[in-house]
Amino acid sequence: MRSITAVFIFFIFFNAKAQSYLDYYFKANNINGAIVIYDENKDEWLFNTESEPFYNTPAGAHFHLWQALVGLEEKIFKIDVNEKLKWDGVKRSSFEGRMSEWNADTNLIDALKNQNDWYFNVLKDKLSSESYENNIKNASFLKEVKNNEWEYFWNYAAFTNPNSMILFLIDLHDNKLPFHKKSQQFLFNQLLANQQLALHTTTTSYLGKKIDWTVGIYLKQSKPIYFSLRTYTSLESDALADYEKRKNLILAQIFEVLGY
Repeated sequence: MRSITAVFIFFIFFNAKAQSYLDYYFKANNINGAIVIYDENKDEWLFNTESEPFYNTPAGAHFHLWQALVGLEEKIFKIDVNEKLKWDGVKRSSFEGRMSEWNADTNLIDALKNQNDWYFNVLKDKLSSESYENNIKNASFLKEVKNNEWEYFWNYAAFTNPNSMILFLIDLHDNKLPFHKKSQQFLFNQLLANQQLALHTTTTSYLGKKIDWTVGIYLKQSKPIYFSLRTYTSLESDALADYEKRKNLILAQIFEVLGY
C-alpha cells in the first residue's frame, strides 16, 4: 500500500511523466531495463515505466557512498591517499569473481573505485555500537532492510530505489547532506568521469536476475540532469558479449532523443 501511495503522491506533487516510448531503446538493444531522469532545468521527472522510480532492489556498492560519508564524519576514513587500512590477508570474491585489487592495504579513493566491501565493513568494528546501528544498519539511505545482520548485508538484504538515489545525488551535488561539506565535495569528485559527467555503478542479484545499476549526473546544461539506469539479466542466460556497449548506447540514445 505504501508504494502505491508513494507513486500517487509522486505524480500529484511533482512534474512527473511516464514516457513509454523510451522502451524502444531498451528493446532495440535487446536489454531489459528501465530509466528514471530528473531534469532540474525543467523541474521534470521522466521514466519509461511508472513502477521504476520506487522499485526497490539491493543497494549494493551504492551504499559505499553513504558509508564513505559516515566514515569521514566519524574520522575513521581519511581523504589522504596515504591513509590506508590494512588488508587482513583474506582473498575475497565479488559477483564477477576474484577481485585481486581488494587484496592489498587500501585507501578510501581506491576502495570507492574498486567497490571494496571489506574496507567499508570495518565500520562494523570501528564505530560505536550505537552509531553503527543508527548510521549503517538502519541508515536513512536505505528504503527497506530485510536483514542487517548478514555480512555485507547491503548487497543482498538492504534496498533502495531510483527516486531515492537521485534525491541523494541532488543533495550531494548541492552539499545538503548531513555531513561536512568537505566530505561531500570529496565524494562528488570521486564520481566525476569528466567535467560533464559523474557516475556510480553497482552490480547485484535479486529474484534470479543480475542487476546492473548506474546512477549519475549530467552536467553539460545550466542545471544538472540526474538519472538512474537499471538493467536486468536472468542469471540463467548467457551474457551478451557487448552488454556494456549496448547499455551505454541506450543512455546515449535516450539523452539524444530528449535533446540533452
